[in-house]
Amino acid sequence: MAAAAKAQKAKEKSDRPLKDKRGEEQDGIVALWDAVDQRRWDELIAKADRSALEQSSAYGMAMSRASAYTPVTAVFMRGPERVALALILEWRFPGGFRIAKLTRGPVFLADVSETERAAIFNLIKQRYPVARLNLFFMTPELPASADSDALLRGIGMRPMVTGYSTVWLDLRRDLETLRAGLHMKWRNQLKLAEAEPIRVRSGFGGAPLEWLLTRHDQHRKRRKFRAPAGAFVAAIADSGRDKRATQVFTAYVGSEPIAAILTIRHGNSATYYVGWTGVEGREKQAHNLLLWKAIIKLKETGVEWLDLGGVDGLHMPGVSRFKLGVGGELVTLAGTYL
Repeated sequence: MAAAAKAQKAKEKSDRPLKDKRGEEQDGIVALWDAVDQRRWDELIAKADRSALEQSSAYGMAMSRASAYTPVTAVFMRGPERVALALILEWRFPGGFRIAKLTRGPVFLADVSETERAAIFNLIKQRYPVARLNLFFMTPELPASADSDALLRGIGMRPMVTGYSTVWLDLRRDLETLRAGLHMKWRNQLKLAEAEPIRVRSGFGGAPLEWLLTRHDQHRKRRKFRAPAGAFVAAIADSGRDKRATQVFTAYVGSEPIAAILTIRHGNSATYYVGWTGVEGREKQAHNLLLWKAIIKLKETGVEWLDLGGVDGLHMPGVSRFKLGVGGELVTLAGTYL
């Protein structure tokens, strides 16, 4: 009993924000910087309705392994309540110069007023004053709108790059509703794939992951399109505490793989991150079957939202049509501000 009590006391101590990490306060919101470890961060992210991969601890740690950026966490408090989180990447140079970027955050854990929302963004911005040799880029998880632009301009930031678009699929709906929501052409392609002699297997690494990432890299280099390198995808898979968060779905005809996709879970959400298909896979509509099987599996494991990733009708029209065909919500974000 004494050992159990001691362990519980140690856990409570590790979860308690450190006093020397307390930041500024504004309009009743207090920022706590680097006050939680990876385990606690993962627990807090899991409390969010939905969150982007770029705000996960695995992504932050993978960036620290693949680049000069270091992840810095912020927890925003309203009294005793945690209301928002932000994972920021910092690159420090000799002489005090620092580049920082917030991508697809903050993540909100509770409803906040417009005043509190503005305070959270301003507290982040205050950490990186230009006068103290900081270059700070913010790509927030805010919709492209006049209100979002006004909020960001109100804290002294200006737009630099137009907004990223993605598709969010609500997996809280039952499978019958999700299937009915597929666009007609997409659903017909799925039916054709289901009639083919294709077997789909899922796993968490090993040979299927290596097979997919090798072909993904070859395709990425040959087509010269922007996509995460295979080594970085592998680093995300290796950096997470949950080694089953990164899942590979592979389509086989006989013993030969013809296509594969990869999803990464983060909290109640998951991201469709990488995919590859060959000629036979395209002919047999294997990607439709793979993504549908992934949707089923993710629902079974409690995932509530699936982020289908970037949509770009100009540079990737085919991929964009495929993602939009799943029937989710098209979201365009506010863009990158400096």
